[in-house]
Amino acid sequence: MEKKTAKSIQICMGSACHLKGAPLIAQALQVELERREAAGEVLFELAGSFCQSQCADGVIVRVNGETYQHITVADVPRLVEICLQED
Repeated sequence: MEKKTAKSIQICMGSACHLKGAPLIAQALQVELERREAAGEVLFELAGSFCQSQCADGVIVRVNGETYQHITVADVPRLVEICLQED
């Protein structure tokens, strides 16, 4: 069996992002990632982070090191697809 490399997703949990919905986005990401992992597609690492100093552009999410701004729950499937496409 081939060992899978974990894909990394970080969500800012600083005050501004928290107020803009970061906990809801984190929950949506967790549900989507667990579904994808159960299907055997890939392993994911979901983590919260301290403030990314981009408060006006929050919610901030980093996918495999790339920063995405103004993220909402509706963006979650797109972010996961981006994460899957990057190697």
